[in-house]
Amino acid sequence: MTVDYADVVIAGGGIAGASAACKLAAGGLSVVLLEKQEEYRDLVRGEWLAPWGIREAQRLGVYDCFGAGGGWEIREWMTWDEAVTEDEVEAVDMTRFIPGIGGPMSFPHHQVCELMAAQAVDSGARLVLDAARVTVTPGREPVVSYQTEEGPQEIRARMVLGATGRGNTVGRQIGVRMRNSMHHWGGGMMVEGMDGWPADVQAMGTEGDVMFMVFPQGYGRARLYLNFPTVNKLRYRGPGGVERFLAAFELDCLPDRGKAVTEAVPAGPLSVWPSVSSVPEGPPLTEGVVLIGDEAGNADTVLGTGLSCALRDSRTVCDILLGGDDWSPAAFAPYLEERDFRLERLDFGASIISRLHVEFGPAATERRRRVRKLMAKNFAAQVTGLLNMVAPEDVPEFGFSEFFAERLFRETA
Repeated sequence: MTVDYADVVIAGGGIAGASAACKLAAGGLSVVLLEKQEEYRDLVRGEWLAPWGIREAQRLGVYDCFGAGGGWEIREWMTWDEAVTEDEVEAVDMTRFIPGIGGPMSFPHHQVCELMAAQAVDSGARLVLDAARVTVTPGREPVVSYQTEEGPQEIRARMVLGATGRGNTVGRQIGVRMRNSMHHWGGGMMVEGMDGWPADVQAMGTEGDVMFMVFPQGYGRARLYLNFPTVNKLRYRGPGGVERFLAAFELDCLPDRGKAVTEAVPAGPLSVWPSVSSVPEGPPLTEGVVLIGDEAGNADTVLGTGLSCALRDSRTVCDILLGGDDWSPAAFAPYLEERDFRLERLDFGASIISRLHVEFGPAATERRRRVRKLMAKNFAAQVTGLLNMVAPEDVPEFGFSEFFAERLFRETA
């Protein structure tokens, strides 16, 4: 068995792990980044970064990876919905929420991760691809074991960052339990040939029994998402699933009944998943191990803030590691406090968005119609929508109260 030593071992080479490797290696620490894939490929992961997440990427020094990896600015947001008449459809300017940042960014996830990993290597980190059976033993001198083609490997470190995503590979090993809840299912696929779709316009809406999202990535490419009831979880699986997925965008609410989407060509795998909210029941860390990104807990994917949170986690933890020699659990109290606050707000906001946009039938349609009227009369009722654009701490507090939720839905019952 080969035994190595490092200041920090990072299990998981996604956005959270790779960005942390870049920051820590650039700061002079010895870093080993473990990634289970033999090469980065499209696994249908989040590919939308909110303006506040873009600011986090800049602070981490990884912003250029997004641009070089195909990052595409989206400037407008359109809502086409069965509860919205044609003359009510309007574009929301998404470039105005954070001065100097611009609109959100859409990008190929795997390409950006690959560039981040390369940047980390250029800064002195060691990247290990195809790292299997990762085992973490916490403690004052944590040990990470894993398997490669060369056989079993072991690294002794000062700190381990768990960034393996929703699989919670590291979290389960250190005893971090999650409180999971599921409201609906989701699915996603990359397509090309969408030249008839406005290149800088993202869209969402609900019709029938699907809630759809379209995120352009430039040059006729786009990531498509559907959210749908749990009873339909098998609808897009098996033979013909891709065709059924694309056909679901043939909607009366979309221009030309969605022709620009339904005639697109698949350019990646179709993946479906239970859209789960995971809240840690205790601190997402122990002696010698800290969890970041989705592994530390996450809100429902319908909110679209997962990558922004991953970058915030990465930056906050890296600042602590680079800021002094105290790497004890107590040193990460500011991280835990801020993250608990953030996740509570995002989880609350996601529950409102799910109830509003990912519930189906006549009553749900009427609810959306009346909520739109309420929001048109009272701008404050739109506060939850700010979570897609600005950081949770910058959203007015009243938008996270049970009173607000009850009032919002009671007035539209």
